[in-house]
Amino acid sequence: MKRLAIFVEGLTEQILVRHMLRSVLHEKRIAVQTVKITGGHNVRMSMTVMKAAHVEGDTAYYVLIYDCGGESNVKGYLLAHYEKLVSTGYDMLIGLRDVYPNFTREQVDKLLYGLNFGLPRKRITCRIYLAIMETEAWFLGEYRHLKKVSRKLTPEFIEKHLGFNPKTGNMEEREHPAGDLKAVYRLVGNDYTKKRDRINAVITKLDLHYFTGDLARRMPGLGYFVEGLERFFN
Repeated sequence: MKRLAIFVEGLTEQILVRHMLRSVLHEKRIAVQTVKITGGHNVRMSMTVMKAAHVEGDTAYYVLIYDCGGESNVKGYLLAHYEKLVSTGYDMLIGLRDVYPNFTREQVDKLLYGLNFGLPRKRITCRIYLAIMETEAWFLGEYRHLKKVSRKLTPEFIEKHLGFNPKTGNMEEREHPAGDLKAVYRLVGNDYTKKRDRINAVITKLDLHYFTGDLARRMPGLGYFVEGLERFFN
C-alpha cells in the first residue's frame, strides 16, 4: 500500500483535499485520514484525529492529511514529522498553503523557493505548493458552482456588479480571492465564511473532475498541486 502525507494550512484546504481525493480518485481504492496538529515550539505537539481512515483488504493508497492550523506551520510540521513518516513507509510528503495575507504577489517566487529550500529529498519526494493568492481563487475559477447557489450568479452578472469575470479571467490573479468570493455570495444575500459548514457548502458544489482537469490546466498554482498528487498515484 502506497502512503502519502499532505500538510495543509487549515480547514479550507483540509476539506478541499479530502473531497478531491474522494471524488476523483475513489476508483484507486483510497483511504484518507485527517489529523489536526497543535503545539510545537515551546509547547508539546499534539494530534487529534478528525476523520479516521477506513482501510480494507484491497486498499491501495493511504493518505494522511495534517491540518497545520496556519500557513506558517506547514513547513515546520512537515519537517518535524519527516523522519517518523519515512520510517513508517510513506512514499511522498507534500504541503499546501496560501500566499495571502503575509506575502505579496511579487514575493511568490521567493516564498516558494524558501519553503522548498532545505527540504530532504534523497529518500522520498518532498515538496510544498502554493495556492495563489488563496485557495478561494480555485473556487472562483470553478465558476459553474455559483449557479447552484443562485441562478443569478452568472459570470456576466458578477462582472457587471464586481468588475471581474470568473469565466474569462484567471482568478489566481485576484489579490484577495476569499474577499471576492464573499462579495459574490453577498450579491444574492448569501455569505462565505471560514466556518466548516460554509466551506463544506461550497466544496460539495464544485465539479471536481473539471476542477482537477480543465481548470487545473488554466490555473498554474492549481495545476502544479494536481500534478504533484498525480505523480503519487501514477
